[in-house]
Amino acid sequence: MIWRSSLLVVLILVGACRGREEVAAPAPLQVTEISEYAHPESLIEAGELLAIQDHEHVRIIDFRERAAFEQEHIPNALPMWRSDIEDGAHHVPGMMASKPEMEKKLSDLGLSASDTLILYDDQSGVNAARLWWVLRTYGFNKVRLLNGGLQSWKNAQGPLSAATETRPANRFEFPPEEALHFRIDKDDLVSLMKAEHWTLIDARTAEEHSGKRMKKGAKNAGHIPGSVNIDWAEAVDYHGTKKFLPPEELKLAYKELPEDKDAPVVVYCHSGVRSAHTSFVLTQLLGYNRVYNYDGSWMEWSALEGAPIKKDSTTLILQ
Repeated sequence: MIWRSSLLVVLILVGACRGREEVAAPAPLQVTEISEYAHPESLIEAGELLAIQDHEHVRIIDFRERAAFEQEHIPNALPMWRSDIEDGAHHVPGMMASKPEMEKKLSDLGLSASDTLILYDDQSGVNAARLWWVLRTYGFNKVRLLNGGLQSWKNAQGPLSAATETRPANRFEFPPEEALHFRIDKDDLVSLMKAEHWTLIDARTAEEHSGKRMKKGAKNAGHIPGSVNIDWAEAVDYHGTKKFLPPEELKLAYKELPEDKDAPVVVYCHSGVRSAHTSFVLTQLLGYNRVYNYDGSWMEWSALEGAPIKKDSTTLILQ
């Protein structure tokens, strides 16, 4: 298990003004002990969530498939899944939904920009991190991942529920300025490939990277030339606590990255989900400042006419 400093979430209540609601600047988490993570406020432990879960401006998002949510979830959690945050009209499956689409979805759930969102799943945060990345890309910063997800909650003897909470629709609006440094598209990636001193990480499995395995949706097997294969799961205790590894172990897992935290790093996977998790690790836990998640990832790259592809083995498995 990994230790983290105890955090106390201080949230500012916001009053509604005539016409449009004015939202106060987000209150930072107060760190009572020193943590070695770059941004420990991006995580929350189960014990801390137990203490603040009923706060008026704390909203918990269960980011799992609906069947799992209906079986059991953290009380008062609101259900969301990947299909809720994807652009269904895009020719590449899984691309993130537009800002208006996301605002409508979050508004329909009864959320507002004055809320702090706590996200969890049951897969070491790999799915919840995708929602975290979309929210951060659109400039919303008051979002945390539950370290260890539902398993940590159960280990802390947190209560569970099968009831579905319904909230009246609200008005959720993203800040006007987006965090564009969180995302890169294929054209910018092609341009960056001509530059020096940048790193490309393939967050898929070794079999996907080598070309031995090709997942459904890809047109070809293999990897983008020059990419370093670091499986996203190397950052978590996947078969144990499902929590993020301690800082020193994370540094070893990502030892091939440059020491310069301002050097550009691009991350991709199959559909931008696992690479969103790696983006969280690199930015929030290790403190890299220029980490770009390639949203289209391998599903888009493998279908591009003339795109360079390297393959190390014969494709044996189609999944």
